[in-house]
Amino acid sequence: MKLQIKFFIQDTGLIWKTPLAAALSWELAKWAGSNHPYLAPLTVILCIQITVRKSIQFAWQRIYGTIVGVALTSSLVPFLGLTGWSIGLMILLGSVFVKLLKLDNVVMSQVTLSVLLVMYFQSKMPTYPFDRIRDTVIGAATALLIHVLIFPPDSVRKAKNHMSKFADHLTMSFFKTAQWVEAGCSLMESRDMNKEIQQLFQELHQATTEMDKANQSLIYNLFAS
Repeated sequence: MKLQIKFFIQDTGLIWKTPLAAALSWELAKWAGSNHPYLAPLTVILCIQITVRKSIQFAWQRIYGTIVGVALTSSLVPFLGLTGWSIGLMILLGSVFVKLLKLDNVVMSQVTLSVLLVMYFQSKMPTYPFDRIRDTVIGAATALLIHVLIFPPDSVRKAKNHMSKFADHLTMSFFKTAQWVEAGCSLMESRDMNKEIQQLFQELHQATTEMDKANQSLIYNLFAS
């Protein structure tokens, strides 16, 4: 019973972790003196992914993209002003910068988003650029700590289930193959067996994929074995 409750809490992590981390990050941002604390829970919502590995990857991409976008915009906006053309020019510069560094599209979207928002809000709220960087870091750190330390996603159990299912089907396939050979290798039955073998290949691919996910998740799961 306790094991079932644990699995239920673990499997529903995305449902309860996001509001918990969002509330905590808001309070931390307010405590740090932010005038825009909503940026912290916004980062939490974006960063909590189905696996810890994906969460870490997105958190890094958001922080990096935000810092680049804010730095680029804050240094050039005073000379350009705020117009549609200046927004387009800054987004172009940010996109070219990301491409020159050979970063992926997620970083580019974070850079361009930061460029747009900082250009609009900086003149109205001078603290916005700094708040955006600080609250993004707070939100990302809060999301990762809760995701890693409190019932982290465990792909091992799912991988074991897939592998056990594949092993059972593979065993049955061996028995059917033996019976088919003993019965004289009927052509009609061989077609059905061909379909089953194709299904086995699909199950093997799925089981292997889950094993890879489980192997990656163990790197970030402090409590798994």
